Amino acid sequence: MGIKVKKSSAILAVAAAAGFTALSASPATAAVTIPFANCDAAAAVGVYNIPAGTPGYQPKLDADSDGFGCDAAGTPAYDASIVDRIIMENNQPAPVTPPQVPTMPVGGVGTGVVQEPANDNTGTLVLGGGLVLAVAAGGTYLVRRRSTGSV
Repeated sequence: MGIKVKKSSAILAVAAAAGFTALSASPATAAVTIPFANCDAAAAVGVYNIPAGTPGYQPKLDADSDGFGCDAAGTPAYDASIVDRIIMENNQPAPVTPPQVPTMPVGGVGTGVVQEPANDNTGTLVLGGGLVLAVAAGGTYLVRRRSTGSV
């Protein structure tokens, strides 16, 4: 019975060691996917300066909102063939990049819908209402003065 315990302990130890080895090696063997999780993942495969509208671009990768993700001084130009190769290797469909909102609408949520300024006639209504009140007040004043005979 002592041999069986030692044998099962040895098998368990080998299985645990294999499991830990597989777990520690999995980040190195993990498949690169598009879109990139962050700029470090893009740089690891040699992708820099990702233009807006290309498969690897995401707004979260564009820290300075200039239309290029993972851009920095001294980095190489964007190489679309690297991104295409990654998509082909992983049999991934090309991701759809959502359109960017060029400017934030004034006073609204950033939905991307351009809002035309509304025809605001409030000033005209206020001026017209004020004139009507002034004429009514003047008419009332004249009627009261005539009725008291002080004209």
